[in-house]
Amino acid sequence: MGGDEKQSKTDDDGSDFLRNLLKCGSSLPVDSDVDAYELQLPEWYDDGKFKRAQQFFKRNLFAMYVAMLCGLLVILAVPSILNVLIYTKQSSTAMTAYRRYVATIMHTLNWYYEDLTPGSTSWKSIAYVRRTHAATSKRSSSKLSGRIIAQKDMAVTQFGFVGYVVLGYKKLGIQYSVEDMEAMVHFWRVIGYMIGIQDQYNICTDSLATTEQRMRQIQDHILRPALEERTEDFEEMGKALITGMWSFNPFLNYDAFLFLTARLTGVPGYHYWTEEHPSVGCETKYQKFSRYTRFVLYFLILIHEIGLKYTIVRLYLNSQMVMSRFLITYFPFLAIPKFGFRNSYVRILK
Repeated sequence: MGGDEKQSKTDDDGSDFLRNLLKCGSSLPVDSDVDAYELQLPEWYDDGKFKRAQQFFKRNLFAMYVAMLCGLLVILAVPSILNVLIYTKQSSTAMTAYRRYVATIMHTLNWYYEDLTPGSTSWKSIAYVRRTHAATSKRSSSKLSGRIIAQKDMAVTQFGFVGYVVLGYKKLGIQYSVEDMEAMVHFWRVIGYMIGIQDQYNICTDSLATTEQRMRQIQDHILRPALEERTEDFEEMGKALITGMWSFNPFLNYDAFLFLTARLTGVPGYHYWTEEHPSVGCETKYQKFSRYTRFVLYFLILIHEIGLKYTIVRLYLNSQMVMSRFLITYFPFLAIPKFGFRNSYVRILK
């Protein structure tokens, strides 16, 4: 615990972490290939906290899914991440994006639903993801020097999976206790460690307060500026993501989810309620949306900020996500007409 205590005490507001991440983490690639048998749990692993986080996720499944979807969308705005994804050609069309992000969700659900023990599906999944990142980084850099998956990119991607859960829980309607959130931070600290994020770049620490500071630095100084200056490539990849994932959730709408993502990130002009913005009469972006998009956005905000406070609503929406997982695994009937029978079935860890 000595190292953990030092980590918490020296981080202050997270600015030191951000400086180190940008200065050193931007040029440090993910590590070499690792087989499943070489993985090890960190010495500070707490099985009780890890399993508590899994239960916390299941109780808030719908809100967690939306948080993850917004997180996957926002990281596309980071040029170093976007450039590698463009190189792989695995998520630039609706079909390739569907296959990539359904696989991502399947891997993540393995981590949330399975025990993290040697030989388990979860263990093999983490090893696969770690090997894939390393191999992709090597191939990408071999074609263009400096185009790597760096420790900084891994940390930003880690934010994509947990950052909005910690920082945006109110807007998402996540019902939690402090112990639940501490467990979630521990969960992603463990996952980050096992997929190859070095401790100094891991946004999740032994302290919830320190973790929040690190996450806010990434949100305010990396993600928000990236969203404000988003490119045509981002728009193309973002639309492919949402169009592809429509087959998982037919209620998805690109403009509505971009608005939700920008609102969670604090981008000016993406406020829904007047009291969210200090400037009286400041125009919000959704006023220019179509009627259908405004309806989808209103419905989502209504669900997250009011509906999810009620147990019966959470249980219903969580059950719909469980059903969606079952259908996309065994009978992806919405995907088949769009992508064909073979492309609609996504399998991981073959």
